[in-house]
Amino acid sequence: MVKRAGYFVLVFLFLIGVSYGEIKYRLDVSIDAPNSKIRAAATITSDRPEKISINTDHLDVKAVLYGREKLPTDKGIYSIEITPNREFTVIYELTLQDYTGEDVITDEAVSLLGLWYPFIDKLAVYRLMVEAPENFILISEAEDYTVEKKEGKAVYRFNFPYPLEHIHLIGTTKYKIKEEEFEGIKIQAYFFERDLDLADTYIKEAKKHIKNYSERIGKFPYKRFAIVENFFPTGYSMPTFTLIGQRLIRFPFILEKSLPHEILHQWFGCSVYVDDDSGNWAEGLTTYLSDYQFTDDKVMYRKNTLLKYTAYAKEEYPLTQFRGKTDRRSEAIGYGKTMMVFYMLEELIGEEKFNRFLSLLYEGFRFKKASWKDINALVNHITGEQYDWFFKQWVEKKGKPQLEISVKDHSLKDDGFHIVLKIKQKEPYRLKLPVFVETYLGVEKYSFWVSKKEQEITVVSENEPLNIIIDKDYQIFRDLSWEEINPVIYFTLADRKSVVYSTDNIIYSPVAGYYSEGVLKNPDQFSISEIYNKNVIVLGGDNPVLKKIFGREFKTDTDYVEVFKNPFGDRNVITIFNLSSVMQAKMVIGRIKHYGRYSKLTFDGFRIKNKQVKNYQNGIKLFVRQKAEIVSEEGIKTFNHIVQDALKHRVIYVGEQHIMFSNHAMQLNIIKALHRQYPDIAVGMEMFQRSKQDILDKFINGEISEKEFLKKSDYYKAWKYNYNLYRPIILYCRENKIPIIALNADRELIKKVSDGGMESLSKEDYKKLPSQMDFVNFSYIEYLKGIFADHSSVMKKKKKFINFLQSQIIWDETMAETVSEYIKNNPDKKMVVLAGGGHIRYRYGIPSRVERRTGERGLTVLLDDQLRKGIADYMVYTAHLTGEKEKKLGVYVEETGNGLKVEEVSKDSVAEKAGIKKGDIIVGFNGRPIKDLVDLKVELFFAQGENSITVLRNGKKVKLQVDFSQ
Repeated sequence: MVKRAGYFVLVFLFLIGVSYGEIKYRLDVSIDAPNSKIRAAATITSDRPEKISINTDHLDVKAVLYGREKLPTDKGIYSIEITPNREFTVIYELTLQDYTGEDVITDEAVSLLGLWYPFIDKLAVYRLMVEAPENFILISEAEDYTVEKKEGKAVYRFNFPYPLEHIHLIGTTKYKIKEEEFEGIKIQAYFFERDLDLADTYIKEAKKHIKNYSERIGKFPYKRFAIVENFFPTGYSMPTFTLIGQRLIRFPFILEKSLPHEILHQWFGCSVYVDDDSGNWAEGLTTYLSDYQFTDDKVMYRKNTLLKYTAYAKEEYPLTQFRGKTDRRSEAIGYGKTMMVFYMLEELIGEEKFNRFLSLLYEGFRFKKASWKDINALVNHITGEQYDWFFKQWVEKKGKPQLEISVKDHSLKDDGFHIVLKIKQKEPYRLKLPVFVETYLGVEKYSFWVSKKEQEITVVSENEPLNIIIDKDYQIFRDLSWEEINPVIYFTLADRKSVVYSTDNIIYSPVAGYYSEGVLKNPDQFSISEIYNKNVIVLGGDNPVLKKIFGREFKTDTDYVEVFKNPFGDRNVITIFNLSSVMQAKMVIGRIKHYGRYSKLTFDGFRIKNKQVKNYQNGIKLFVRQKAEIVSEEGIKTFNHIVQDALKHRVIYVGEQHIMFSNHAMQLNIIKALHRQYPDIAVGMEMFQRSKQDILDKFINGEISEKEFLKKSDYYKAWKYNYNLYRPIILYCRENKIPIIALNADRELIKKVSDGGMESLSKEDYKKLPSQMDFVNFSYIEYLKGIFADHSSVMKKKKKFINFLQSQIIWDETMAETVSEYIKNNPDKKMVVLAGGGHIRYRYGIPSRVERRTGERGLTVLLDDQLRKGIADYMVYTAHLTGEKEKKLGVYVEETGNGLKVEEVSKDSVAEKAGIKKGDIIVGFNGRPIKDLVDLKVELFFAQGENSITVLRNGKKVKLQVDFSQ
């Protein structure tokens, strides 16, 4: 803290547009310790005419001289003009026998921190001379000082050559002094005897922090720095010294956090002054560079800052109105919000520019006042950009952003998973919104600028999204949602008008007294309506009210304070005090203000034994997709169980429902998860014919385009399903050079067997069959009979089932042979096999046939299939996922060999809107020839927005516009 006259709070000293030495203030003081009195003469001069106001209201004035003119002694406030030839002198006395304040004189100590001399409204260069009893050791603002002792007196002369707003004096007969020289700075410790063992540690820490801050900001401002133990529980910083209360000095947090805070004030507050009229920025900056920087958990520090603000700052005001800490509300605003403003500023402009800002602020405003507008201008200068908007919304505007965010839609598209978020702000702020996407494969981080009352943003995630978390690390100073609010002691103490339920136990009278403005009730007066949107205090763990709210009993054999969320309130809490004595209760209600961030404190007598935080949720959490339900015969499983199990096998079979986008998203999740932990994998796909392996290889290696790949692989002839279903998997493999192995037999071969049985095959066809095939797995035959019955008429002949059986076994054996050969030839590879669930169920299709050939059992995973015993190692049930539909013209066509003849045009279709008519022959699309249906499907797949289509109509070419953007 920086001490200011008349307030027991921190504010900073500032220079009001004058040069050094304009106003000189000589103050000669004699301390009469036995009578708690000072006698003094204050003489004020100036190098040029200067109008000043002098306040003597608080003094016993004996004489006032204005040049040679005597003025009345009872005027209180004098408004005069001093000149080089006309000085102003006040001779006065001050008796200080009220020991309740910070201005005190006894025969052992002196503390003059308030208005103990004629106070002027301008900065001045002070020359302080003090005569005190010989055994007093005194401290004031000074780069150097002298002490002369004679006739039982000590005369101190303090030299501080820079302008000050206020001067302070403190001393005692009990000080012991230790000092060290460090890089031209005299570092001193003025400690009481009982704490002298701490002096070396404090000096060591002071040296460390002075060195660190000097490297970051600039050279330490003064030639001297003293750490002074004070008999009051203070924490103030004045130029060249800091005061630390003797009751606090042994606490670890004082050494770890308060000391660097006060040392940092030597730069900001004690040499760069604050333009108090425009708001005190220095407390927040100092908090950010010290307290915040030295905390271990910075995310929780930021969250606690928001919790404290939420609890105390219900009546808000802008930072331009903050002068200093007068209560918890002003602390939450001036320290907490300002700290967050500087944190957000560094996040915005970057560490390098922020450090440059600190250096220039110090260099340019040393012994000058700096305002928020100066800081704004400095940031603009350093960055070369305009950040006026930043300071306007965070400094000049009161309050904080209030966000209402929801998931409007999500779908799978070419470039990833699109999640549309709808964002509302009560008052529009310009925010860089951190968005975290939780996926099966970890968390993805994105950021988006928002600035309107209502707007939509689209998050494109690489992996399948499960949840969205907005600002989970509290990088924005904002309103907290109910789910984020931790039930902590801040809320317990902030509302003195709480509802208090007491059993009239005298033990809790100190606690009840704290809430004297609230409503005191007996337990038999309890009703739910009485605690709606209220903070509630329950005195005693045995209070009957607890069972009515929580439905259970609480411990009474330990002493504790515990905070819970009020289930009937928005941001309200219920706090239980279970204590053992009046003295303990008095101690607790006085001390817990230092533990506001905790949810539970457990006491052992007067000692805090345990501290606990109930941190329920970080960030605004939004549900996107239901996580897949995964089961095995052992019970409920997780995605990670599948991955870890898969790593133990060489072949992983993932059976799909062909037309479900969610199935292919899960397949890709498994491939990615495996690839991250075991990069040497391949993907076998039923969707491609073995004869097209060279095309797949060329595409994976980047030798041909995707369009050429689609045409030459015969995808639309052999498979026909929407290519968007498989495209993300294929592109991921290409990007990561993961081989895709075509597993399937040629379509014509399977069709020939299905239509006419194996006897219809030629000798050349037989050469294409697997070298070994199992036709006698009777369990599989019975299973296929069921499949056949579901898909055939009862009038089908027995021969047709035989054909179906033969074609299915050739299909399975071909894929199994391909898998087996690949893993034999590539002993370090694992393969993920993607095929229809019918080829995986009960291991009948591909898995058992690979195992027959290789001994590799493999892992089977079925997606959205029947739950049957032994059907697979894992069953995965996915939530619906919308994906990209195939682009269609809306026509029925017949291939002519040189184009597609339109047989019918669907009503309200793209074709109808384009003007395509029955009888037209489609011969071109975007300048490329169309000879067959595959040509058209490939061109349509890559079509965007407006496109041209060429048709032959009555023997003439007609070019039409086809629009897919509507």
